Amino acid sequence: MTARGRTTAPIATALSAFMILAGCTGSAPTPSNGYGAPARPTPTSAATPATAPPGSGASTSFGAPVLGQAWATAPLVDVTTGDTFRIADHAGKVIIIESMAIWCTNCRIQQADVKAALGRLPTDSVVYVVLDVDPNEDGPSLAAYQAQNGFDGRYAIAGRDVARALAADFGDQFLNPPATPILVIGTDGRVTLTEYGHKSTNEIVALAEAHGA
Repeated sequence: MTARGRTTAPIATALSAFMILAGCTGSAPTPSNGYGAPARPTPTSAATPATAPPGSGASTSFGAPVLGQAWATAPLVDVTTGDTFRIADHAGKVIIIESMAIWCTNCRIQQADVKAALGRLPTDSVVYVVLDVDPNEDGPSLAAYQAQNGFDGRYAIAGRDVARALAADFGDQFLNPPATPILVIGTDGRVTLTEYGHKSTNEIVALAEAHGA
């Protein structure tokens, strides 16, 4: 073997060992932005919170969250003012939604406690929407009920489409007024179905504050 051969053999052996070692590590090269610096990760939109039902809107990186559920985007009529609104119009605030019927005693007691809770919460960041889910009741009767009891909030007749959409997302029990069903939507778009049954004033305040009030 020539002197040249004696010097190149160890180099070739060392180079082969290095390549095998590098292949065993399995490490990937650092992504580059084309200018020699590591590339920044691509931003992604916020995920729909785990507490939200299927089809719930997700929070976006900028501005108010998007509420795209059928019950949130359907037009409703405020029985006191006559204004048309959508629940989604209030995205970015804490939204308390209650289903009810005029004949429901439990509903009247619950709404009185929500009224007391609203008095302890910032008025510019909390919206209370009350949906009459009894198909036999109408707007004028609901407006008279609200006025007679001095209740605050936006009272509206749910209608068939909104009622069906609520039942599809939360179950038929949400259309059972004596169960005093309440949803709370946070400032981030998180939708929470509370436990059925009466919620005290303190519980309503705590729920609102936990959702961003």
